Amino acid sequence: MKLYKTCAKPQVKQRDFEHSVVKREHTLIFLTGFSGSGKSTIGPLLANSLGYEFVDLDQSIEKSAGKSITRIFAENGEEYFRALELRTLRELVEQKRLVVSLGGGVLENDPSYALIQRSGTMVYLKSPSKILARRLCNKTDRPLLRGERGRKLSREEIEEKITTILAKREPRYTSADITIETDVKRIGSTVEELTRKIERYVRNTSATAENQQ
Repeated sequence: MKLYKTCAKPQVKQRDFEHSVVKREHTLIFLTGFSGSGKSTIGPLLANSLGYEFVDLDQSIEKSAGKSITRIFAENGEEYFRALELRTLRELVEQKRLVVSLGGGVLENDPSYALIQRSGTMVYLKSPSKILARRLCNKTDRPLLRGERGRKLSREEIEEKITTILAKREPRYTSADITIETDVKRIGSTVEELTRKIERYVRNTSATAENQQ
C-alpha cells in the first residue's frame, strides 16, 4: 500500500494536535467528497500540515488489484469493487497518523460507512455541481460519469449526472464531522482553515469524552 511520507517537521502546535488526537484513540483523517472536490490535491498538503502520511484509497485498490478502477468496474462490476474497497479500508484503519482520500462513492456502502465513522474524523470537501463538472469534463477515469457503452458525456450531461448522484450521496457526505467548501479560497488557505477546524474539533471531542468518564 502506497504511503506518501511528509518531509516537514511538525511544529509545536502540531505536536499539541497530535497529543489531542491520541487521546481520542485514533489518528485517522478521512477526506470524503465527490470526484473532483480536491481530495487528492488537499490530502497531501493537509497530511504535511499535520505531520501525517497520506494515502489515496483508490490508488491502493488499483495497486492491490493490479488494474485500474475503470477496468475493475468494466470487468468485475461495482459490487466487486466495493468489496475490494472495504477490504482495503479494514487494512488502513489498523494504522495511525494517516490522511486518507476516499473514493467518491465509498460512503454508499453501509459497512464501509460504518467503519469510517467509528475509526476516525471524517471531513467533507464540498463543491457545487457546476464546478465539479468543469473539473471532470475531460477525465476518462471516472466510470460513473460515462454514458451507455462508455460514451463520453458533454459537460451539461456530466453536470446533470453529478447533480443526480450528489442528491443521493449528500445525506452521508453531510454527516461528516467537518465540512469545508473547496471552491471559495486558494488551496493553501483552504488547507490552513481545515487544519484549524480539525484541531478544534478533535480537542473538543477529547474534552467531551474526558468529561463523560
